[in-house]
Parts: sequence; C-alpha cells; structure tokens
Amino acid sequence: MAASDASTNTAVEPICSLPVIGATTIEDAAFYGAVGAVAILGLVSWPTAALIGAGHALHQRARNVIRSGVVGEAREGLIEAVDDVL
Repeated sequence: MAASDASTNTAVEPICSLPVIGATTIEDAAFYGAVGAVAILGLVSWPTAALIGAGHALHQRARNVIRSGVVGEAREGLIEAVDDVL
C-alpha cells in the first residue's frame, strides 16, 4: 500500500524544454536526438523519423498526464487490485 501512495498523482519532472515539443525529460531529449542522428546518417528517411518522433511525443504526453477524478480513482483501484494479485 505504501508503494501506491508514493506514486499517486506524480508527474514526470521536466528537465529541459525543446522548441516544438515543449517540456521534456532528458531521456526523451536523448531519444529525439538519436532519431535525428539515424535520419541524418540516412538509415531511415526524414518522414519516418518524424513519424517516430511524433508518435513518441504523443505517447509521452498521454503517459505523463496526472489522472484525477473518477478516472484517477478507477485507475488507483485497478493498480491496487493488480498489486494484491501479484
């Protein structure tokens, strides 16, 4: 129970801000840099690299949302139930 209390309503702390993407963590900035480097080296095309980066940015934005209200309570209950089973 203490583990779920510590992780309740915590958002990822942004470390840096990128021009188009906004606030991001250093890990995400490194990922975007790696995708850009792969595109510069010609291993993937620019549209593919842009699609990978955009998909990652959308996923991170959805993952880092603090859940509150009914959805947050249902999520907390589900997490506790899974923790009890495991």
